[in-house]
Amino acid sequence: DRMKSEFLSTAAHELRTPMASIYGFTELLLNDKHDPDSEREFLGIVYRQSELMVRIIDELLDLARIEARRGKDFNLKRFDVQGFLGEIVASYVPPAGRVAPQLHLPERPLAVHADPGKLRQAVLNVLVNAYKFSPQGGDVVVSVTLESDGRTPGRRVAISVRDDGMGMTPEQLGQVCNRFYRADASGSVPGTGLGMSIVKEIIELHHGEIFIDSQFDHGTTVTLTLPCVEDDDSMQN
Repeated sequence: DRMKSEFLSTAAHELRTPMASIYGFTELLLNDKHDPDSEREFLGIVYRQSELMVRIIDELLDLARIEARRGKDFNLKRFDVQGFLGEIVASYVPPAGRVAPQLHLPERPLAVHADPGKLRQAVLNVLVNAYKFSPQGGDVVVSVTLESDGRTPGRRVAISVRDDGMGMTPEQLGQVCNRFYRADASGSVPGTGLGMSIVKEIIELHHGEIFIDSQFDHGTTVTLTLPCVEDDDSMQN
């Protein structure tokens, strides 16, 4: 109950901030006369803040759906990880002035049993963050490895996204998957603070794990692991 109250309070605060801008600039436009350039500037602010509110609401609804259904609506199927990531990287449009992510894939085909749409959402959230939190540039690298952690039976496919960005302190690292938490407190990096929460929910509902290795000013590597479907595994497992 305490966590729910804190979450609702934070959500209300995050929605109130853009709403205050929308309300204030709309009031200015309605009650005073302004030159066309000023009107355009005010409308631009209203538009951007409305976009932010829509993103917050969409991600809140997404989290609520994922939690309520606990993966019951996932469309699970077996598919090749290399081809899946190849399509994501090929279609991803990086920010202006940035090069496309590098893709490092093993020669051996690796398969997982997952919902391609949900897994794509998780990978894209991590990829978007890699660019957002490396505003000074540097490479973003997506790679895949086959691992055995010794704690769980079978091997696991590890999808990693590495950037050379601002990184995180140990304190930030401990909170990065909390809802509405943003490592950049300055507000210079846009975002809702919900993206990594959604990634964590999706990966854990696939019986996977998320690992984050980060050093302040030295970049971040986010690794998503999923059970590997071996050649002799049933497609239904």
